Amino acid sequence: MKMIKKSVFILCTLLSLMVGCTNHGNTEQGSEADSIYTWEYIRQSIMVQPEHALGLVDTAQMKGVADANYANWMRAQIYLVKGSKEDIDKAREYCMAILNNQDQAPDSLQRVRTYHLLTSIGNKDSKTYQDAISYAIEGAKIAHEYGWNGEEAMFYFEAGETMEKVQTGSGVEYLDRSLDLFRGSTNIQAMPMFSAYLGSVARHAINHGDFARALKLTEERLPVIDRIEKEYTTAPAGFVDQQRAYIYSIMAYCQYQLGDKAAASHSAQLFENLPCSQLPDHQSDILSYYILSGSSQRISQICAVLEPYYKERMDTISIDYASWLKTYAMGLDKIGKSHEAYEQLLRNIVLTDSLVQRERQAETLKYAQQMKTQEKEMLLKDEETKSTIYRILAIAAALISLLIGYLFWRTARYNKVLLEKNRRLVAEIEQREQEEQQAIEQLKAEPEERLTTEQQLFRRICDLMAEQKPYTDETLNRDTLAQMLATNAKYVEQAIRECSHGETVNDFITRYRLEHVARLLKATDDSIAVIGELSGIPSRSTLARLFRNAYGMTCTEYRQVTNAKKSENS
Repeated sequence: MKMIKKSVFILCTLLSLMVGCTNHGNTEQGSEADSIYTWEYIRQSIMVQPEHALGLVDTAQMKGVADANYANWMRAQIYLVKGSKEDIDKAREYCMAILNNQDQAPDSLQRVRTYHLLTSIGNKDSKTYQDAISYAIEGAKIAHEYGWNGEEAMFYFEAGETMEKVQTGSGVEYLDRSLDLFRGSTNIQAMPMFSAYLGSVARHAINHGDFARALKLTEERLPVIDRIEKEYTTAPAGFVDQQRAYIYSIMAYCQYQLGDKAAASHSAQLFENLPCSQLPDHQSDILSYYILSGSSQRISQICAVLEPYYKERMDTISIDYASWLKTYAMGLDKIGKSHEAYEQLLRNIVLTDSLVQRERQAETLKYAQQMKTQEKEMLLKDEETKSTIYRILAIAAALISLLIGYLFWRTARYNKVLLEKNRRLVAEIEQREQEEQQAIEQLKAEPEERLTTEQQLFRRICDLMAEQKPYTDETLNRDTLAQMLATNAKYVEQAIRECSHGETVNDFITRYRLEHVARLLKATDDSIAVIGELSGIPSRSTLARLFRNAYGMTCTEYRQVTNAKKSENS
């Protein structure tokens, strides 16, 4: 469930603002010319020119604008943002250099900031989660010693969040401790973070199935949001309404789970009354409640908005998109569209399998790289260890051979499973196209006087598409199609929507183009690029995306399946 993902984003932003962008700790105030060597200036270069930023840090230390500890802290920030494994290791080294500096021991604030960085570094890899927890707890102790409640709360929250990644339910104590520190605060500046923390802990409660706790935490957010609206003058425009939208969507979901359907309906209505409720991201938040309550009309409306929105905005080869496909399938099933739900579920399965395979391949490449590094190190040893090196290389070669054999076997097995899935998809697609063609033929067989105006126009459109194939022209759209039929574009749009299950004109044209692509893939050996040109989709990337979305596989996979079927039939 993704109800409060934006709250988490706000939380991360606040953390970075409170910890990463302060300029405490530089020991000398240089001239105005030295201002380019301060952290406020340097951090502007991190994303686009990290090497330039590192050079500025070196100069800042040389000129005395920054002491060794502060310079190392800036370097650690830069390497953390760069993000490769080697860079993360360097960031950790600079942090440890600060804590272990015997010549100039870091002060309490430098130590706190360094522990924040080490916590972030530990969270970059599941293998170092325990390190992140230890650093967060140590940072909380230091913050508590100096009475820095906000910093202490942040550390306990980071510890709790990381513990939840390691084992569900293990971080509850620290998360609650973080909230208690905020509950005792009267500082309005801390309220946005407190609100975000309440939302994040509520998310964990929902994931654990503790809807009563999630509801209680969410209700606690409402007066916090009210206070932010009245007292926090620098809150961005629309911030308060957006937070209320997240709150009401979670409340509706939890109340329904707890059996209080009237309260859930009231919360959903409060959500709908907000100006921002019609934004796609907020529609996604409330969708879980409507699926749970079985509100067919709202599910249909929301899915109609979100399905094209996510196709356009989201990476369609990602875990997030696979999760959306699953939610979309649940929504379609709730409103009785079982066939469409099954198609989306199949797409979810294929995409998930593909992502798992890609992850396995990445792990294999990582292991191979580790083996190469190990071999290089062994080759640099003294002559006395040569015999040992040869034995290790022989063992490594055997292991690699076994690994390659295993990968070939798994790849062959995966391809077989994928082929069978694609066979089923092709059979379903052909059945669907046959049913659509039968519906068109049945429409053509009806006497014209028995047809509505829209049906008559739709029959003309289908005849035009079949006889002249205007869809092979990439410029064909609603207006040009209307001109070819000597009618109004609005009538064309209305006829297509009413006679083709709610399709838009663009969807209708795209379907004909993709069916033409599928026919050419089966009937010719032309390249996919040529087929795209002949079908009105000259862009290779656009064709790949549209074909995968419609058929659940790539053009190459479709051609392989259909060729295999032809070989079997012959």
